[in-house]
Amino acid sequence: MEYASIPVVLALCYLAGEICKLLFSKKEELNRLIPLICTVLGGILGIVIFFTAPEMLPGAANVWTALEIGLVTGAGSTGANQLARQLFTKRKEEGGEDENPS
Repeated sequence: MEYASIPVVLALCYLAGEICKLLFSKKEELNRLIPLICTVLGGILGIVIFFTAPEMLPGAANVWTALEIGLVTGAGSTGANQLARQLFTKRKEEGGEDENPS
């Protein structure tokens, strides 16, 4: 069960980011806060896991290390979102115009 919490934290932070995206859909300027929300939520989850099930974070010798693991994992959920977005959306041509306008 080593490192079982890392995918759980990543998935929960990703889900929280998607929920925030839905909630902030009308306020575009609030979308900038989604990475911060995911990172802070990851840190909180890392601390909660450290105190409730420390065997799930074998590399965490103290609460600060658990916080660091959670923060990095939460921030990683933003990267996972961008990776999925880049892979599954159509790439737009640069310039947007046809090279052969005949």
